[in-house]
Amino acid sequence: MRSLAETIRIFFGVIILGCGIVTALPQPVAGQCGQAATVPLAADLPLLQDDLGYESLAPAIDRSVHYLRQLPQEKTFVLCGEEYSVGWLIESLLAFQRIIEEKPSPQALTAILKKQFTLCQAAGRPSDHRMFLTGYFEPLFKASLTKTATYRYPLYRKPPDLVSSPGGKGRGKKTGRMKNGSLVPYPTRAEIEKGQLLAGQELAFLADPVDAFILHIQGSGRIQLADGSLRRVQFAAKNGHAYRSLGRLLVEKGVMRREEATLPRIVRYLKEHPEEQEAILLHNDSFVFFRWGDDSAIGPLGCLGEPLTPGRSVAIDQDCFPPGSLAFLTTRKPRVNAAGEIIGWEPLSRFVVNQDSGSAITGAGRLDLFWGGGRYAEVAAGNMKHPGALYFLVKKK
Repeated sequence: MRSLAETIRIFFGVIILGCGIVTALPQPVAGQCGQAATVPLAADLPLLQDDLGYESLAPAIDRSVHYLRQLPQEKTFVLCGEEYSVGWLIESLLAFQRIIEEKPSPQALTAILKKQFTLCQAAGRPSDHRMFLTGYFEPLFKASLTKTATYRYPLYRKPPDLVSSPGGKGRGKKTGRMKNGSLVPYPTRAEIEKGQLLAGQELAFLADPVDAFILHIQGSGRIQLADGSLRRVQFAAKNGHAYRSLGRLLVEKGVMRREEATLPRIVRYLKEHPEEQEAILLHNDSFVFFRWGDDSAIGPLGCLGEPLTPGRSVAIDQDCFPPGSLAFLTTRKPRVNAAGEIIGWEPLSRFVVNQDSGSAITGAGRLDLFWGGGRYAEVAAGNMKHPGALYFLVKKK
């Protein structure tokens, strides 16, 4: 939600796609992850020192509370090995909010939370319970509402013949179109673009197919029209085909090493090899459809239907962790010079909220951090591929 930037998500085929529909409620944690999603807190709990101002944390918590209040209050989720009702999750968030309003020191805050809250850690990988972290952002591109000689690469609306049906046992839905009374696969990216199958369904037009590729990866963004006005485009649906990683393709072609397969590096290669662009971009069968977003919102909508807060909202598996839940994240963040170049890395530690999902953010070991918009967000998201730890907090019963 980001002009370049999604590192290893490209390599491993991760796409952040907020559902943006309040009625599409995440399922309780009873399924795929269950009690194994978290582990008891180790003795080496870090000092709960937040590297962002609390002024950005309060509205992020408000959005989680707003979402949770729309759920049946008796609905339960599993966290830290116990079941908690929606009402209790709300009380936990409000209790935490009352504590930080007093602006305690990190030492005092850590002591208070250890006394009043149950803490546990996301299971992560078995060896050390670390998670693999990536980032996403909200890109901004110039665009037109009509096709011109300059702006000729479309973003499409969700087509009327795209349908989804329950997938039965297991996760996800089946997506396609009806043919002779049966659901068949929807056309691939190559079939859509080369066959011009969606003529008349264009939402906006971009000047560069690589810009469209970035918006498909990030799942949402903003466009600037000729009159200077800004509009937000939001993920609406996708064609149901699995994402095929362009980073992996370029590594297999031998044009870059695995550790180089970040979004900035992939985009640079596409720009430097225009004769290869079409074939590389069409390698990915997955295709994203867009709708207009809320231009007045502070950020794009996440999976809970709530605006995302830069630096605070994270995408984690909604089948593993309660939606809207509060956690403390530790990893690294870049130091960037005036030219937008990374000159080093430093610790990142902050409270975050579970407010989004991703099609490949699955299991208890993956997390995507929303960085917001702007040059720093682009650089940070584009180069984030680090281990990290996530600690959940819930008020003691």
